[in-house]
Amino acid sequence: MSDSSDLAQRVLAIVAVIPPGNVSSYGEVAKLAGCGARNVGTVMNKYGGNAAWWRVVRANGACHDPVRAEEYWDREGIEHSHGRVAMHKHGMDARDLNELLGDDAMRDE
Repeated sequence: MSDSSDLAQRVLAIVAVIPPGNVSSYGEVAKLAGCGARNVGTVMNKYGGNAAWWRVVRANGACHDPVRAEEYWDREGIEHSHGRVAMHKHGMDARDLNELLGDDAMRDE
């Protein structure tokens, strides 16, 4: 149980630093959290209700709930079409997220 809540805290801390107007993929968040992309999805599904869930998308820019996400994307100026965000314009990779988190927050590689 502790491992699961530790993972949830790591994932949510990473998602919290994604700035408005940007997105990251489950896989990029997973690299920093030390888990797999599906684990990030599970954490977001279970604990991410108060997190900026619309900023975490699949690697191809697709969202699990594009109809709900579009309102947030529009508000933040995130370009999207047919339920997918423009990753080349708004996507952040693990390196970008790591810089935002700072060295103290990262697990040892």
